[in-house]
Amino acid sequence: MTNGIVEAIAKGNPLWDFVVRAYAQPGVEEACLALQVRFGTDVNMVLFCAWLASRGTGTTALANVLDAALKLSREWQGALVGPMRACRQNLKAMIETSALVGADRAAASALRERIKQSEIELEQLQILALHALVVGGNDQRVARPPAEQSDDAFNTLTDYFTATGVTLDKLGQIQVARILAAIFER
Repeated sequence: MTNGIVEAIAKGNPLWDFVVRAYAQPGVEEACLALQVRFGTDVNMVLFCAWLASRGTGTTALANVLDAALKLSREWQGALVGPMRACRQNLKAMIETSALVGADRAAASALRERIKQSEIELEQLQILALHALVVGGNDQRVARPPAEQSDDAFNTLTDYFTATGVTLDKLGQIQVARILAAIFER
């Protein structure tokens, strides 16, 4: 995560705080990105499902907002984040395979970094929008043991994967287990 304007706005948002802590856990970033690359999952939705479970409200919270969260995810990723990510990746390939040298190569690399920062800020805004779907400014939590939260997260993720047509193979299941272990079994 970065120190952008959106991040400054997001501080104190319970979902944002959870995402920052979760993503910093060993292995979580790598596992989330592996799911994104292999299955096209939305990392924000994976962490959103885990956050819902961490609140102790069982799987009910996701059931109440699943359609709206999926719509937001599809629109956000399809119209904003996906095209920006593709631009960044295409620019990287061009930098690596073109005849750009010296100042031209440096300028292209700097542009790629600015695009990456904008992509991250779009994802941060998506996190804020997902939070608004659930709590509307009122974050209710129920104390539950981490093992129950982990089970709830597994169930909410299963619902998310089913709703998006993702069937995890063994490696995908290992990535999900890695994420849940890092977040809930500290």
